[in-house]
Amino acid sequence: MADKIELYGYTTSPYVRKVSCYLYYKGLEFDFIGVSPVEPEKTIGFSDGSQVPVLKIGEEWRRDSSAIGIWLDSLFPKNSLQGTTLDEQQKTKQVDTWASDQFIPSIFFRTAIEAEMTDAFRRRAWRLADIVSSAAEMPDPVKKAWPDLLKQAPFILRMVSELDQSEPLHDMQQRLFMELTAHLGDGLYLSGGSIPSMADFAIYPQIMFPYQVGLLDDLILLQHPTLGPWLKRVAGHLPQNPWCVDEEFIVNPLPFDRAPFRCGSFPRNRTGPFRWGW
Repeated sequence: MADKIELYGYTTSPYVRKVSCYLYYKGLEFDFIGVSPVEPEKTIGFSDGSQVPVLKIGEEWRRDSSAIGIWLDSLFPKNSLQGTTLDEQQKTKQVDTWASDQFIPSIFFRTAIEAEMTDAFRRRAWRLADIVSSAAEMPDPVKKAWPDLLKQAPFILRMVSELDQSEPLHDMQQRLFMELTAHLGDGLYLSGGSIPSMADFAIYPQIMFPYQVGLLDDLILLQHPTLGPWLKRVAGHLPQNPWCVDEEFIVNPLPFDRAPFRCGSFPRNRTGPFRWGW
């Protein structure tokens, strides 16, 4: 009997989204177990920390989304997440590191910290709180305070502190999307190969999730001549909802035609010009 696979995390974590895409792409059946940001030790105390995602296979576990991808490839080589040639592996590592250290902290975390506390910001933050709480119930006062808590979260503050904040946020976001386009170039995927890698799964979820759960009303990147077709190609390797959130939160279906997903299965337990998630 195969070892049980369990993914622990906050349903709104960008790094958890990376790992759920890994698992779907490899066709691995898994249980998603929601972690409460209020008391993470109750769920992931076995990992000696509060960092998510945590992937547990049998009695072994790993933290850090990139390290988890390498671990999965060692256990389940089919549909490699690192590329199939040395050049692809090197590019995958480069782009994945860029995504984890620059793209995600800038697009999500810095945006959250610097955004004005408007009614629109509060509504988006409260929706995120509802999504988190649907998988790991949080007290109502915590959900109500979520807009303020986002701006004070130690992990978010630490990630943003490692960015060059002398560059205006709008300019940083514009530059990052230009860099994403350059990384893709004329290739099908970010590894430069003919199949997606963990570099693709580091970026694709961060673009699609806010749109699908209704934090964005439209997705202007679909009109981009390079990024639009890339989004559609990556989507073909994943189910309609690979985010480990209940279907009730999916208000915008995928905005393009695609072949039926056949690669994997759903988990058994489902629980400026850029405003990504805010």
